[in-house]
Formats: sequence, C-alpha cells, structure tokens
Amino acid sequence: MAPRPSSHVYLRLLGYLRPYRRLLAAGVGASLVTAAATSAYAWLVGPLLRAVLTRAPVEFAGLTLPSERLLGVLPAFVVAVVKATANFLQGGLMQRLGQRVMADLRGFLYSRLLAQPPAFFERQHSGELLTRFTADVPLVEFAVTQALSSYVKDGLQLLALLVTCLLIDAKLFLLTFVVMPLTVLPVRSFARSLKKVANRSQNSLGALTALTAEQLQALPVVQAYGGAPRALGAFEAESARYLGEMRRSLFLRGAYSPTVEVMGIVGVAVAVAWGARAISVDPGLSGRLLSFLAAALLLYQPVKSLSGTLSQVLTGLVAAERLFALADAPVPPDEGEVARPLTQALVLEGVRATYPDGREALRGVDLTVPAGARVALVGASGAGKTSLFSVLLGFVPPSGGTVRWDGTPLAQLQRSSVRGQMAWVPQEPVLFSGSVRHNLLLGRPEATDAELWEALRLAHAEDFVRTLPGGLDEPVGERGARLSGGQRQRLALARAFLCRPSVLLLDEPTSALDAQSEAAVGAGLAALMKGRTVLVIAHRLSTVRDADLIVVLDAGRVVEAGTHAELLARAGRYAQLLGEGAVAA
Repeated sequence: MAPRPSSHVYLRLLGYLRPYRRLLAAGVGASLVTAAATSAYAWLVGPLLRAVLTRAPVEFAGLTLPSERLLGVLPAFVVAVVKATANFLQGGLMQRLGQRVMADLRGFLYSRLLAQPPAFFERQHSGELLTRFTADVPLVEFAVTQALSSYVKDGLQLLALLVTCLLIDAKLFLLTFVVMPLTVLPVRSFARSLKKVANRSQNSLGALTALTAEQLQALPVVQAYGGAPRALGAFEAESARYLGEMRRSLFLRGAYSPTVEVMGIVGVAVAVAWGARAISVDPGLSGRLLSFLAAALLLYQPVKSLSGTLSQVLTGLVAAERLFALADAPVPPDEGEVARPLTQALVLEGVRATYPDGREALRGVDLTVPAGARVALVGASGAGKTSLFSVLLGFVPPSGGTVRWDGTPLAQLQRSSVRGQMAWVPQEPVLFSGSVRHNLLLGRPEATDAELWEALRLAHAEDFVRTLPGGLDEPVGERGARLSGGQRQRLALARAFLCRPSVLLLDEPTSALDAQSEAAVGAGLAALMKGRTVLVIAHRLSTVRDADLIVVLDAGRVVEAGTHAELLARAGRYAQLLGEGAVAA
C-alpha cells in the first residue's frame, strides 16, 4: 500500500474533531484573545516606559492615567490577567479536545480489532499490535493535542505580532527584527504535583494496556460467546479512568505557564512603578521604538514553539498512518438472517478450508449432524478437527463447499447470531482476571444472580464458588490463576450453560485433568450435553463410546464414520488410532 500524503492523514485526524466543534470554537476563541493580549503588550511597552522615563501620563486605549500612581501600570496588569486567563482556557480546552479525539480513535481501533477473525491475528505479532496502542497512539496524541494547540495559539500570536510590528513602523518591519532569548525557571511546586499526577496517569495507562493484551489473547472465546460488546465496554470504562487522570495532568500543565507569566508581569509592573519614582532616564527615548522592539521580542516564543513542534508532528503522522492501516483492515460483514436454535441438522457439503500459508486444512468434508445427536471427531494431530470447529464458529471462511444450518447456508446467516446458538468449551479453559461473575456474564451480560447460581449448580461448580470469600465477586486472578484446573473448567462449563446454546462444541475439556477433577467436570458435561447437539473432539475412549456417531478425520478428509462397534469391526483408520493411543482408554 502506497503511503498516504501527510496532509491526507492529518485531515483524517482532524475529521475526528467534528463531534466537538463547540469545544474547538471555544479553544480558537481563547487563542484569539491570547493573540490580541500579546499584541496589546507590544503597544503598551512604549507608553509605559515613556511614562517611567519622563513621568508623563500613561496613555492607552483612550485612557490617561497619572504615572505617579500605581494606576499607571493598571493597563499592563489587566492585559496580563486577560492573557493568562485566555492562555489557561485555551490550553485546557485544546488539550481536552485532543484527549477526547484520541479516546474516540482508541475506541474505534479497538472495536475494529474485536471484529477481526483469528486468522487476522495469525498474520500479526501480538507485540506489534500492542505497540500501536502503547507507542503509536501517544505519538498521534501529541500531533492532535500539542501540535493543534500550538498551531492555533502560536500561529495566531505570530500573525497578530507581525501585524502589530507593521502598524507600529512599516520601515522597521521591513528592515530588521531584534530577537533576544528569554528564559524562566520552573516553579517547583508545580513540578512536584505534575510528577505525581503523571505517575498515576501512567499506571492507569498500564492497566489499559494490560486489559487490551488480555482481551486480544482470548479473542476467539470473546467472539464465540458474543462478548465483543462487553469487552469493548470494559475497555471504554478503563479508558475513561485514564482520561480522568490525564485531565488532572493537563490542568497542571495548562496552569503552569500562565502562572509563571503572571508572576513575571507582576514583578515587572512593580519594578516599573518603583522606577517611575526613583529613576531618571533620558526622556527623549522613543516610545514607538520600544513598542516595536517589544513586539519583535514577543515573536520569539511562537516561532520557537512552531519550529519545535514540526518534527514531532511529522513523527505523529507516521504513527497515525500505521494506526489507520490497522483500522482500515477489512472486517468480515455480519449480515443476513438471524439464526434460530438448531432443530433439524447441521450439514457440511464438500467443505474446504485453508491455513493462512495456503495449505489445505479441510479437503471436501461431507458430514451430517442431526439435531440432538452427539458426534465425536477423532483423528491425529493436524487431521482437521480444530479447523472444522473454526469453520463452524466463523473464524475461518470456507474456501469451498457449504455449511447449512437447518437447510440455510451459514453465509446467509448473521455470524454473531450463529455464534449465539453455540457454546464453545476449549480443552484449556479461558478465564479473565475479573471476578467469577465477570467471567460468567461474558455471553449473557443481562443474566440475574439466580441464573448464575443455577448455571454453577448444573456445572457442579456451585459448592466451590460458595466457599470463596467473595462468592460471585471473588477475583479469579489472571487467566484464572487463583483457581485449580478443574475449577476453571467448571466455570467455563457454567458460562456455556448460561448461554443456553442449541449446539455445543467441546474440545475434550477433561483430558488434562486429574481423576477427581475429571469426575466433577464430567458430571457437569453430562448435564450440559443433555438435549443438545454436540460435536466433541475426542481423545478418550469413554467419550467415543457414548457418541451417537464417530467421525474419523485424516489429512482434512472424513475417512470413516460410524459407531464404536461398527468402526472396530471394519479394522480401519479408527482401529489404527486406538492401537496408536491417539484415543486413550
């Protein structure tokens, strides 16, 4: 893909400003006031210094104030307060605008990632994806917040000061500018406060990144249970907490510069008032020349700010292009009829599927699963069992053939509604680092506590959950680390119960458990499978014997199908797998 011009990328970023037009207008208005106040500084310098040197009255904006009194410096003080206030408002408004834009961009990017199939992430490195959030987004954030604020404020100030210089003396304007660097020391109290707030905001950002990593690592389970909206809601809630910390940080950043400026102006005003009484200087000094020099000196800050911002803006635009490339990745459409509970049969007709590298995973699979039947899929590693599940869940689109749900091709049904009729229980249970309740509600966030306890009872998990100190609200740890393997698997079964699926996809969830845990989970599985259509990837002879139909896969094809006794009598591939131990006793 050819790189987009920087102007195109920046215009696309600015498109996110549309919902916040009023906030933008307020920020621009404050910038105009800041620019006008800066120009007023330049106009004031000449009359004010002339009054100090000659003790003549201060004349400004039609007012005449005696230089002998403190009232002589009142115009400068008023302008300082107006500029400081406008500068504070401008900084806060533009930073707030930028933060909202970045929150919208993060949410849009995350929603696009949640909609991507697992095959998309097989082509991406998880660390690279996280870098988009942890490194690229902050760079874009600067381009939208700091750069936009600098361009609006400093650009208007630069224009206003140039016009001021031109109006004061056109000849001097064309001939020369005298620029002297001005520096100020930071206020320690602001620095300490800003450091504390920055630390909290970084911690909040770390939590946001951790949540992002966890959801992406478990994305197939989130999608299978229709949990993308809930995952997005959790992300947006954490993002809102981060925004709260950033607002405090931005308040301090916005207040710092105006405070230093006001302190400097107050000091100058006091010195001028004192000098008017104590110092005698050449009275012939031109006030107009001083005003011109003041305007020229004031040009230094916006010029320096704009030049320093440019390089970081360019870096931010490169990061924005990377983010937009990720956001623009095509998302499979989720359109069609709403799938109803399976009542007739799930039929695969010549289904083919390929791996991302082009190798065939399924090679013309023909299979009919009657509603309510229990079908065991048997085969060596790489035979196509997991790929078949991926096709049914919509993770991998068939490259050939048709899958029919009660006679309707899956391609004509909403993918999310088909997943809503299924419950997938993988061999390794996937839990998130929230509470027991949080994990159960993944597929049905509207479920009541009574329904949660009923699902736990059916999954033979009620007893151990009631012994937890927090019950349903007890944290389970990252990936369920605070629970045993059997407990994690029973919570996964309870989550499947709660979804009330018509079709179950099981990847032999008891194969990695000890005998005691297997017995408890097995009882829950028996209850879960009752009255439902079940496809199970079988590794145990006990599972195979109880199946209504055993389907033997080899190299992506169905090579045998029948009951346990029928397949043993044929002495074919199934019998060979038993002899090799691929199906354990």
